[in-house]
Amino acid sequence: MRPKADSFSIKEAVRRCLPRTIKGHCILRGRLRGSVIVTSWHDYPGAILGRTERPLLEWFLQNVSEGDTWLDVGAHYGFTAIALSRLTGNSGRVLAFEPVLSSAACILKTREANHLHNLTIIPVALDDRGPLQTVQMPSVRGMVDSTIPSETQHEQILTASLDVIWPSLCGADARVDGIKIDVQGMECQVLSGMRNVLKRWSPKLVVEFHAGVNRNLILDFLGALGYSTKPEPIDSDQPTGLILDDHSYAFNPLGRPCESLSTQFSTRQN
Repeated sequence: MRPKADSFSIKEAVRRCLPRTIKGHCILRGRLRGSVIVTSWHDYPGAILGRTERPLLEWFLQNVSEGDTWLDVGAHYGFTAIALSRLTGNSGRVLAFEPVLSSAACILKTREANHLHNLTIIPVALDDRGPLQTVQMPSVRGMVDSTIPSETQHEQILTASLDVIWPSLCGADARVDGIKIDVQGMECQVLSGMRNVLKRWSPKLVVEFHAGVNRNLILDFLGALGYSTKPEPIDSDQPTGLILDDHSYAFNPLGRPCESLSTQFSTRQN
């Protein structure tokens, strides 16, 4: 069997040959076939082909209802935002958080191309820093990524905690029914900054985990907020009892939160 590193190198070599022009593409296969996504072959070939996030889209079908409010945290070019917007319908709403301004602008064009009038794009990264501020983070293929070397290209972005900005975003209805998080290594910070929203509304939660993220810390934090500490793998072929890098897991709300444990989360992230 060829080593995984060799396979990754081949994949990256192929990617470098793909067109970098960002424009509207018709998704060719899968649940979103026929929808338009504004991206490039270089940055997001899996979205154009309709091959990416297939298990997650199936999970959405079972867990997203018309009229829901969903947050897409780390929306990138908006592939999952399309799916969420379709499922929540005209009576629902989706807020897509994407801090890279060029990518957020692409989601705006994707929204218009697909007539997704219930989709709002927020060009902010969520974390636990509190009010709006600017930071620089490594970036690649239209997204910020804390897991890649710091000497790569950087993007200056706006960040804020959801608990601080949600009252100004939600309008008259503060309810949150579900949150999808894919933030390239910033899972702890994002969750810490939405503690109050999770405690108040107990939304359905699906998180993609990345290298270096403290799994036990997140499980303790979510358990203290009344969520199951046994994450449900989104991919049916994943082994139980393990939380693998670059895989998504659902967390189901179970009961009342424990304030004493959840408030310790932000001080234990390191």
